[in-house]
Amino acid sequence: MGHSKFNASTLKIIRAIVASRDIGLEELLEMQVIEKINSIMNEFITTNPEWCSDHLLVIMHEILHLAAELKKQNANSEIPQQVFDSLLVNFKAFCKLLSESDVSIVEAASYTMLAFIHFSMI
Repeated sequence: MGHSKFNASTLKIIRAIVASRDIGLEELLEMQVIEKINSIMNEFITTNPEWCSDHLLVIMHEILHLAAELKKQNANSEIPQQVFDSLLVNFKAFCKLLSESDVSIVEAASYTMLAFIHFSMI
């Protein structure tokens, strides 16, 4: 964000990388992906949520699943809870997307909220 070459294509690439799961959760944290996603979400959810929210929601959903898998594998790891807490700042934005967006974005927001619930139950 704030970079002249930042656009929807950049988010599509990040989405594909995260969805491929070739990069682990620790590496995503080192690259500050969650902080950047939160920043983008905060910036665009108020001005133009239709522009990139679908990509952001898929990225967050995948990251939450990575955190849940790590939590299952290593219950003593603090990383999954850090990820959960870091992404939870977007919960209010998810609620807004549920009520003010087109069907595909509402569906993605619903799935992401379910991922939060799933993580809490592990």
